[in-house]
Amino acid sequence: MVERPPVRPAASYDEALARVQRFKMLDDASILPRAYTYLLDHGHRTPFAVVLLHGLTNHPGQYVEFAPLVHAAGHNVFVPRLPEQGDRNRMTTRLSKLTAEALVGSAGEALDIACGLGERVVMLGISTSGALCAYFAQYRSEVARAIPVNAAIALLKFPYAMSAWIGNALLKLPNIFVWWDPQHRGAQLPSTGYPRFPTHGLMQAMRVAEDVFARSRTQAPAAQSTVFVTNKLDPAVNNVVADAVAASWNRLRAGSAQTFEFTDLPVNHDIIDPENACPRTDIVYPKLLELIETTPR
Repeated sequence: MVERPPVRPAASYDEALARVQRFKMLDDASILPRAYTYLLDHGHRTPFAVVLLHGLTNHPGQYVEFAPLVHAAGHNVFVPRLPEQGDRNRMTTRLSKLTAEALVGSAGEALDIACGLGERVVMLGISTSGALCAYFAQYRSEVARAIPVNAAIALLKFPYAMSAWIGNALLKLPNIFVWWDPQHRGAQLPSTGYPRFPTHGLMQAMRVAEDVFARSRTQAPAAQSTVFVTNKLDPAVNNVVADAVAASWNRLRAGSAQTFEFTDLPVNHDIIDPENACPRTDIVYPKLLELIETTPR
């Protein structure tokens, strides 16, 4: 299990702004400017604050087109840079230092900040950050709605048990770097994301998924509402396992989780980054915004 970070919700809008500034101080000269943490706010607390969590090897620029749409709908929007990501050097090895505890600590601080930015909090994240959203849905009652998108609960099309076994085995083996796309390598889009990942870094992120899967068997989620969003033709994760987490939560607390599957998208995992291959944001963004807007009040 992943050690849970302390819970310290911001008590006011001013406190939240001060903590945003401290979060931004983590963006030093080694970080690509478009990868900086950013806040789109309305100058006051809003009914909902929305936290957008980027995927592994990406950065806050993944939401460059979606975050303004959420902000224009009247919400304060916080997009934090997660640890060891956003380096100017796409071939950096810094992600090999990533730990599950660092991920949940950083995302937990973002959630705590959002508590001061809005009366209620919505968390949305993709891939490994979809698993992070599910993690906070499991443990934090401050989450009004979690929206895990293509959540990496199990890799590829592996059953959960096989995915977990592979992950634990890879953590015991020497770390290696693997190209996301062996054919295009460094030319893979997005142009500012890392084109490769360390096996240890990915498996540390998957420890979060293991925690969610195990806990969901016996404990109802603390969040009021969760909607698991999947792409029917996602080549990278097993949607059946994400659906199984939703089913477990509903068994423990009826109506606590829903699922939505895009059936009209091309083969693609990252359906949010506008620079990625075939994102079809004209289909994806309106639905994600609808799920945010229909969060129970």
